[in-house]
Amino acid sequence: MTNDELKAHNSSGLDAAALRLGLPMWFMPQWRGGLLPAGCDGHEALQHYAQHFSSIEGNTSFYALPTVDRAQSWSAQVSDHFRFVFKVPRSISHSDHLTSALQREWPAWQQFCDAIGKKLGVALLQLPAQFGPPRLGELLDAIDNIQRISDVPLAVEVRHPEFFDKGAAEQALLRQLTDRQVDRVIFDSRGLFSDASQNEDVLDARAKKPRLPVHPIATGRFPIVRFIGHSDWQQDTMLLQQWQSKLMAWQQEGRRPFFFIHTAGNQRAPERANAVCQQWRLPQWQASQPSLL
Repeated sequence: MTNDELKAHNSSGLDAAALRLGLPMWFMPQWRGGLLPAGCDGHEALQHYAQHFSSIEGNTSFYALPTVDRAQSWSAQVSDHFRFVFKVPRSISHSDHLTSALQREWPAWQQFCDAIGKKLGVALLQLPAQFGPPRLGELLDAIDNIQRISDVPLAVEVRHPEFFDKGAAEQALLRQLTDRQVDRVIFDSRGLFSDASQNEDVLDARAKKPRLPVHPIATGRFPIVRFIGHSDWQQDTMLLQQWQSKLMAWQQEGRRPFFFIHTAGNQRAPERANAVCQQWRLPQWQASQPSLL
């Protein structure tokens, strides 16, 4: 699946060129000889990854902000069609007060965003599970401050249970995000939590990933779905049929969704992505071939 092929017509009903499909990283050693050429190292991986996928869920920035030079290097390795989705650093998202953290940390984050340039599709603010409805006003103030100084689209991932009970707190969140055209990230772990496998990676993922209801409501222009399914991929067929229909509906509304495919441990995430593309009748990536030169 190349980015040129993404622009081609497909029979799934999905507009492949308007669907940003990706993984939660661009390199794992286990991907060599498949998605990545044999012998590929981490420094070369992004340019190969970006030949097959149109986006990436960038988790690196959540833990430690990369240097400007590194961000510029990443941007130079991908086409103009490619879009990064980077997480806002946890020094902001997991702080005791968002606005104070923004004032302190924003200049470095803005430098990083500027270095990525127009290939930064969305900035993802992932909040901790303890960030609940009493702090909604704080979140909205932070969003307003961000939107005053940055034109990068913003998405928010909440994990507090009260934001998922269809009550007043969730309705207020959805209304306020819609008013600001900020997307609510949708994390779909239903497949993972229906998996009774005793595989170590599955058990580890079940221990770490959130288990929350899935409310597929778009509040902005760039809906983001983070999907982690069952280790037996056939068990996810119905879920993926539902997502195919939802992605098509969003596209018909003029939205440009992102869909990120995870697996437990992520060693087989590229193959899982191919299986999704096969079900959705989208072009699939082919194993990298060794150079003849």
